[in-house]
Amino acid sequence: MRARNAGPKGFTLVEMMVALTIMLFVIIALVSLIITTQSTHLTEGRKLDMNQGARLIEQLLYDNFRSSASVLSLANTPTMLQSAVVPFNGVFPLNNADYPDGVILAAGDPQALTRLTGDFLPGDHSEVNILTVNLPDNTGVAWQVDDFGLVMRPDGYYVFRVADPPPAPGDTKLTVRTTPAYYSGLLNTANYNDPCDDQFGSFGNNGPYTSGSPVVRLEFFNIFLVRTEADGTRTLTLTTDCENVGDVFANPITDRRALPVMPNVEDIQIDYLTHDAPPLAWAGGEGARSDPCPAGNESSGNCQSFYSQFFTRNIATARIYVLLRTEEERSKHQGSGIVYAKPAMGDRPAVTLPTGRFHYVYMQYEVLIRNFSNVY
Repeated sequence: MRARNAGPKGFTLVEMMVALTIMLFVIIALVSLIITTQSTHLTEGRKLDMNQGARLIEQLLYDNFRSSASVLSLANTPTMLQSAVVPFNGVFPLNNADYPDGVILAAGDPQALTRLTGDFLPGDHSEVNILTVNLPDNTGVAWQVDDFGLVMRPDGYYVFRVADPPPAPGDTKLTVRTTPAYYSGLLNTANYNDPCDDQFGSFGNNGPYTSGSPVVRLEFFNIFLVRTEADGTRTLTLTTDCENVGDVFANPITDRRALPVMPNVEDIQIDYLTHDAPPLAWAGGEGARSDPCPAGNESSGNCQSFYSQFFTRNIATARIYVLLRTEEERSKHQGSGIVYAKPAMGDRPAVTLPTGRFHYVYMQYEVLIRNFSNVY
């Protein structure tokens, strides 16, 4: 009798096909799980970044609006009341019809409030002659190197930087940089215009600031603008020093011009409510004075009335509307996903935004501007 072959047997073709099919399904499931997890992680990460950005914008704009009221308060002090019309009180709107709004905000220091004792001609010399550089109690100097200072006259204002070491107590002049940090009417860039020259009839660097004009040290001087990037996204920027450059978005970008603060800003709109009874919303969607100052009409009568509310310290609150979006999710197609209905924001009507590629977060703040009439 012949012995059977008891050696090991291999897999049949059918068994191999079944095994490979099962492995293929397992691999597909694992890859799908990885892709889904990664997409969820990226989406949640984008939402987290957007929420953190929302808190950043709230801190920047809300706190800046609150602090800017110090200039409103200082405008009621004897130093400023002895002067003629004060054209800048800490808040100056840069409203647009079809683009995110901007704003100029500054906070004044009540410990460094004085007046000119001689004419100051911008760009002509680097000395600002004032009553005193001292603190109110005369224990020291209120000004330091690189401080911002604001000098005002009825048809404009000029922001300078202190250039040299602070003077000793008792001195009556400041040595300043000959190029301005800013002057009224300077801003002229894409989508934005400082209409001070339309309202006052003069740029803030034209002609002298005469003796008696108010001078105040600024805690900060900030210009918030939105810039459109090459890929079509928008970025909130902060400018602290224009360095005599008309276009703050010009290249090369310096450390004091158009600093990016927050990317992926879909829209920012700002309303200003007056002390009228009942209050009226300026550059907004309610009241008889709705949108009194559309872009391109800065010299119109309604626009002049709009800005006069700021010069006469008649602003009660500011409403800030912000819409942020995530970075583009390129795995999604335009038109897919849920529809996002953008609400009415200031003078911008409600619209339906492109869907599928972005997530959005909407915020609204109302800031009480401390419009004090007390005297320090």
